[in-house]
Amino acid sequence: MKAFKGLLRKDLKITIGYFYTILIFMAIAYAAGWFLSGYYSTSMLAGTISIALIIAHVIYLPGSLLTSLNLEGKTQLWLHNPASSVQLLLSKLTACSILSLCSAVLITIITILSLLPIAEFQEMFTAFDIVFMAAAIWLISFYLSIWVIFYWTVYHSLGAILWLKKFRWIILIAFFYGWELLKEQFGKISFIKDIKEIGMFNLGRAFQMETGMNSFQATFEATDISVFVLAGYCLTALVIFWVSSWLLDKKVEV
Repeated sequence: MKAFKGLLRKDLKITIGYFYTILIFMAIAYAAGWFLSGYYSTSMLAGTISIALIIAHVIYLPGSLLTSLNLEGKTQLWLHNPASSVQLLLSKLTACSILSLCSAVLITIITILSLLPIAEFQEMFTAFDIVFMAAAIWLISFYLSIWVIFYWTVYHSLGAILWLKKFRWIILIAFFYGWELLKEQFGKISFIKDIKEIGMFNLGRAFQMETGMNSFQATFEATDISVFVLAGYCLTALVIFWVSSWLLDKKVEV
């Protein structure tokens, strides 16, 4: 446990610069939104940018995690670390998750406090809607981050095979499309469709946003989701994280 805490502190230090960069970017974007809203006498621009900053967090966690992994590859510190591969990867995932969650919570609170008093936005959604949207986006980003770890370890594992080293990106792209095709075909199986229907439950209202040159529309509509689909995503995340750990432990030379 002490070893993991030490790893976590190290990874927090590594990713804190990325965190501050994102905060500065959000502050500039948010200030620009309110400036332009005042200039054009409309609150829609500020609202659009504020919501967009929440949505943009879908790439924050994967981006910070990839940055941290690449830095580790350059410094070669993992080669001299006695910790298990599971601890090494879990530490990075935890550190990046903590900071991305802090950023998501901050922009969500700012959005609620600044936009809900505006009449136009009161008609579009409630505080709960904004929180629900931010939480859903963060969970999606967490799932994507597991895939980032997997692709990173596979990429470096292929680097150890000389005749495949020049084709690593092609292999990764082919795997991505192959996985998507497999999911699509798997979802067409009648047995799987029946299971999905049995495990359906109401998730609340899904966020939809449409923007144009002179307009902005945001709505929340009722949606259902299958508990088996969620279980499938969780199982997939666990399996590919385990495979990533195995590759890091056995194959990866960074």
